[in-house]
Amino acid sequence: MGSLCVRQGVHKVTETDRVPVDPDSPADPDFRPSKPPPQAVTVAELEELLAQHREWLDSKGQTGERASFYRALLSDAYLQGADLRGADFSQAVLQGAELQNANLYSVNLSQANLQNASLQKSKLREAVLEGAHLIGANMQEVDLRQANLIRADLRDADFLEAKLINADLTTAFCKSANFFMVDLSGANYTEINLQLADLLQAQVQDAKISGA
Repeated sequence: MGSLCVRQGVHKVTETDRVPVDPDSPADPDFRPSKPPPQAVTVAELEELLAQHREWLDSKGQTGERASFYRALLSDAYLQGADLRGADFSQAVLQGAELQNANLYSVNLSQANLQNASLQKSKLREAVLEGAHLIGANMQEVDLRQANLIRADLRDADFLEAKLINADLTTAFCKSANFFMVDLSGANYTEINLQLADLLQAQVQDAKISGA
C-alpha cells in the first residue's frame, strides 16, 4: 500500500474545510456542507484502519475489516498509490489530499469534499461520487468508467484525458471544468451545467449530453 501522512493530533474544522457556495450552483442540499462537523483522524488511527483494510483485501474479506472513513477529517492526507478498493469515504473531508495512482475501485465517496485534491491517474472505476465536491481537483488521466457522479460539483476540475466511459453525470455542475481529450463514450450528461467547460477533442460516442 502506498505511503500515508496526516498531521498528528486534532484538526479543528476551519472555513477552508468547508465547501464554498457558488451563487450559480444548484439549490440542492447535497451541495451544502453537512453537520455535525467531521471527525479528526490521528496518524495511529489511520494506520490501523489501513492495516485492517489491507488484511481484508488480502484475505478476500475473511479477516480484517473494510476501512470506513465516514465523515473523517483527512485534509492534506498523503495516500499516493494506496490500495483502497471498496473503502467508505462518504462525507469525508479530503481537501488537498494526495491520491495520485491510488486504487479506488468501487469506493464510496458520496458527498465527500475533495476540493483541490490530486487524484491524477487514480483508478475510480465504478466508484460512487454522488454529490461529491471536486472543485478544482486534479483528475487528469483518472479511470472513472461506470462511476456515479450524479449531482457532483466539478467546478474548475481538470479531467484531462480522463476515462468517463459509461459514467453517470446527471445534473452534475461542471462550470469551467476541463474535459479536453476526455473519453465520454456512453456517458450520461443529462441536465448538467457545462458553462465555460472545455470539451475540445472529447470523445462523445453514444453519450447522452444536454444542459447549459
